[in-house]
Parts: sequence; C-alpha cells; structure tokens
Amino acid sequence: MMNLILRAEWRRFVRQHTHLWVSGAFAALLCVSALWSGLAARELRLLNAQEMATWEQARTQAREAAAKTGAAAPGGDTKAMMAAFQFARLNAPPAHLPALGGVALGTGTFELLSPTMRVTVESRHTDARKSDRIANPLLEDLGPPDFATLVALLLPLAILGLCYGLVQEDREQGRWRLVVAQCAQPWRVFAIALCIRVAVAWSLAAGASLLAFALDPGSTWHAAVVWLATLGAFTICWTALAGLFCLLPVSSGAAALGMLGAWLLATFVVPAALAGIADSEAPMPSRLTAVAELRAAQQDAEVHMEEHLAAWYAAHPADRPAGRSTHTWPVSFLPRYLAQDREIRPLMAEFDETRARRFVLLERWSWLSPGMALAMTADRLAGIDAPRYARHVKAVNSYEDAWRAYFVPRVMSYRGLTAEHYDKLPMFEPVAIRPESAAWRGAMALSILAVALIGTVGLARAGLRA
Repeated sequence: MMNLILRAEWRRFVRQHTHLWVSGAFAALLCVSALWSGLAARELRLLNAQEMATWEQARTQAREAAAKTGAAAPGGDTKAMMAAFQFARLNAPPAHLPALGGVALGTGTFELLSPTMRVTVESRHTDARKSDRIANPLLEDLGPPDFATLVALLLPLAILGLCYGLVQEDREQGRWRLVVAQCAQPWRVFAIALCIRVAVAWSLAAGASLLAFALDPGSTWHAAVVWLATLGAFTICWTALAGLFCLLPVSSGAAALGMLGAWLLATFVVPAALAGIADSEAPMPSRLTAVAELRAAQQDAEVHMEEHLAAWYAAHPADRPAGRSTHTWPVSFLPRYLAQDREIRPLMAEFDETRARRFVLLERWSWLSPGMALAMTADRLAGIDAPRYARHVKAVNSYEDAWRAYFVPRVMSYRGLTAEHYDKLPMFEPVAIRPESAAWRGAMALSILAVALIGTVGLARAGLRA
C-alpha cells in the first residue's frame, strides 16, 4: 500500500510544471554559487602557498646578503643593523589562520576578516599595519553571497514553492474529499508527499554542496558529513513548517503568504532580536573610545620616547652598544613601539574576545532561526568562527613577541644578523586544524526543532479530513 501511494504521489509531483520550474531554478542557482565558492576556496589555499613561497625567497635573499657582508664589527655595524630592521619590519612570514575542510561554504567571511597577518617590530595595529589595507568593509562591494548564505536564504523559498497548494488546492478544486474517501488514513498520503519534497529539496542542495567540496582540494569528509546532516535537519524543519501551514483551513494563497511571513520572521527578524539580546549581555566595546585610547597611547609613547629608550637599555645592559651616546631611527623608536603595544594589545583583544562571547551566545539560541544556525555551522566548518579567530589572534600575538625577542636585541645592539641567524628565525605555530565537536551543535539543535515540528504536524493531522 505504501509503495502504491509513493508511486502515485511521485507521479503527481513530477507532473506539476511548477515543481519542475522551482526545482530547476533552485538547482541552477545553487550550482553556480557552488562553482564560484569552490573555485574561490581553491584560490584561497593557493594564495596562502604562494605567500609562503614569496617569503622563502625574501629570506634567501636576506641570507645571501648577510653572507656577503660577513660578521659585524665589535662596535656594531649600522648597515647590518638596518638590514635586520628592514627584514624584521617588512618580511615576517605570513601568519595564516588555517582554513578547515568546509572553507568552500564561507570564503567571503575569510576574505573579510583578513585571517593572514604579518607580525612586525613596529605596531601592526597603527601606522605599521601590514596585514591589509585600512578600509571600512561596510562601504565596499560585498560581492556574491557565500554558498551557505545562499542555501539558508533560498532553500526555504524552494520548499515554499514545492509545498504550495499541497492540500488547499485539492480542497479548492473539490478533489480532496475524493482522496479522503478512498484512503482509510489520509495522513499517509500527506506524509509521503512531504517526504518527497524533503528528498527533492535536500538532494538538490546536497548535490550542489558536494560540487563545492569537490572543487576545494582541502575539503574533508568530516566537514561534508556535518554539513549534509545539518542541511538535512534544516530541510526537514522548513518542510514540516510548510506542512503545518498546509493543514490550516485557509486558501492556498493565504497559506503561501503565511509561509513567506514565517520565512521573513525566522530569517531576518529573529536574528535581529537575538543580536539585540547579545548587545545587552555582551556589548561590543566602543570603537570611538578605542580609537581615542589608541591615539592617547601613541601620544604618550612619543612623549616619553627617551625614557622608554633608557629603560630598555637599563633592562638589557648586555645589548648596550659601546661608544654610542645618541641614537636615531630606528633604534630610538623601537622601545616606543614596544611600550605602545603594551597598551594597545589589550584594547584590540577586547574586541575579539567580545565577538567570541557573542558567537557562543547566539549559537546557543540559533535554533530559533534555522537559517542562522545553518550559517553558523558553515562558519565552524570553514574555521572562521569568532572563538577560533580569537585564538588565532592570541597565537599571532605570541608569535610577534617571539619575533621581537629575536630581532630587537640585535637591532638595538647594532649587531644585525648573520647568515646563520636567518636559518633560525621564529616560525608561527597556527591553531589546531583538527575538527571540533562544536560543529555538530547546529545539526543537533535543528534536529530537535525538526522533531518538535514533526510532532506538531502529527497532532494537527485531523485537519486533513476538513
């Protein structure tokens, strides 16, 4: 009996031209987005490799130049010191945030947050910033949306189109009483029709997702499995919600408007409300105040530049150059940058730590907005979620401390670096690239929501006999 109903419902589904048009348009849009996202992920990984190759070339050139110069004189060599300073200032190896296996889901977020940083003996937070050009991302062209964003926006609309008039249209045309009369349990027909729509919508989205993963050479099976599971729960949630609207004793047009309103509410209104709650529980620091404090730290370090210089040599007597009573740039400036960063770093870290707390808070309530839960899962799988990015910034700060500890004494003592020193440069230790169990939170939350919605549909199935 079930096979007979399944075949009948499938034939009815494919003979509706509206279903074919909705499925075709949905598949085409997702495939184009998957193609773009997969190629962007491949380009991102290739760019990281090219940056490391460029740095290796710069290190080799600096080593060869140091080998030709030879050892510095006992009193120091200004040229050797300057060469070491310029290398330490401009040619640190890039500190990459390693992309995880799902980066094809969110390449745009990677580019926006600048996960590649370059440490320096100056200050990367102010005028010596090397990681990226200073710009306001809100004023720039955002470009095409990420694949995960497009799925979160379009999949509910595709389900709306596939479920349109599922019960109401037959009821309006007088066919539904015939269906009820010929079937002892009409809810089975309805359940199978919903299952067909879940299978079609999920298959199209999963196929496009696999295309994006296939184009990314760094994708992993773990990321693919987590994403497909979350996508399945997301699809079931929206199909069950559409089924609830189909059971209402209203016209097909009114049910469609209700589903569209639910999509607008869950996709735009609920995330805005959750952001408001996050603002009250974990408010972001004031950017204006941060800029004022940053400028104050710069001014204070400049005013006390001589004191910082004297304090540094007092703390490092072995690196005090003999026969030099006065110092000019860059030696006179380096202690100033060190003192300045002691004030600026906690200020910058507060932004990253607050973003991480807000991410965890929003993730806890993301089941209220399935689209947001899906997008946050994509961030987890791509490795660009706020908690991981905050850990990356801490690792970069630790690496910058090691970089400065290696170069600053050799600059301040006017010794510079020999060829052997370039073989022992500090190297960045990135954050772990192992998959995190937190990536499953979205799938579990959406699965619980899906079970609740399915139970509600089961309780409301009496409306099928109306």
